[in-house]
Amino acid sequence: MYTSDGGENWSLEESNTYFNLNDVSVSIATGTAIAVGDHGVILRREDDGTWRDVSPVGLTADLYSVAVGVSGIMACGAGGTLLSSFDNGRSWRVWTEFGHGNIDLLSVNFDPTHPNSFLITGEDGFVYSSTDGIAVTGDSTDLIGSCGKLCSGFPEIVLGRNGTGYFVENSQGFTVGDVELGGTTEIVSGGSRYMVAGEGGCIYRYEAEGEWEQMNSGTSENLNDISFLSWGSTVCAVGDNGTILISKDNGTSWRGIDTGIHSDLTAVSGNGSGIAFIVGRSILSEFFEILPFSGIKN
Repeated sequence: MYTSDGGENWSLEESNTYFNLNDVSVSIATGTAIAVGDHGVILRREDDGTWRDVSPVGLTADLYSVAVGVSGIMACGAGGTLLSSFDNGRSWRVWTEFGHGNIDLLSVNFDPTHPNSFLITGEDGFVYSSTDGIAVTGDSTDLIGSCGKLCSGFPEIVLGRNGTGYFVENSQGFTVGDVELGGTTEIVSGGSRYMVAGEGGCIYRYEAEGEWEQMNSGTSENLNDISFLSWGSTVCAVGDNGTILISKDNGTSWRGIDTGIHSDLTAVSGNGSGIAFIVGRSILSEFFEILPFSGIKN
């Protein structure tokens, strides 16, 4: 389900789960969409637009992040939970050998050009890089995510919840702002830039040399995630109380979209061609709604 009028009108899809959904990811190659949430729930969107529960039997840990790569999918969550799928999300293997059960894993991200290369971040400064097989526990900052170029390269920056971060290549640190961050974008084209979103409606855009510029989002609602929707300049941020913001000029200006939804929206993911999905916290105990749309038309 999607919108064809620039994101002004939204269609809803029932997930058939009453658990909160915490993240969603859509493939740039196949369009496969996977959502993860509390109590180990994993949902896969079928070709007919229905969402099927593909959760492994017995998995109860809350899942916080999912990444759909070129040839595989990974998800992670509470208590060191790490999973992977190599059949387009139809079945999953739990990494019982990962060995970091005392750490909540908050994000996972791929190098699109090397399917076996991934980066995991977690609470208390935890970082795991598959390229060198080393787990590093830094300071007490929860690391909420990493980002790089959507089509090539290992993740370039890591973001902390407290508004700080660092460059992966040289470990050079930077400060985004004195705010609590919620999510970060990937780079989708040569003209796009890294952006982060967080509490009080803050949106920051990376300029150069570790400098970030604060944009005027027009909202004071907490923002939980941000993602490019198309190759170029269309960006979407989502947050509490059903907040959906759209920018068509690489984050310089923003406008709100009213869908009539008032639950907290936790994640948005676009595949660069206009296809994107939004998930969030449960509206009712009986079902939860997933919002897909086709992007913004100029």
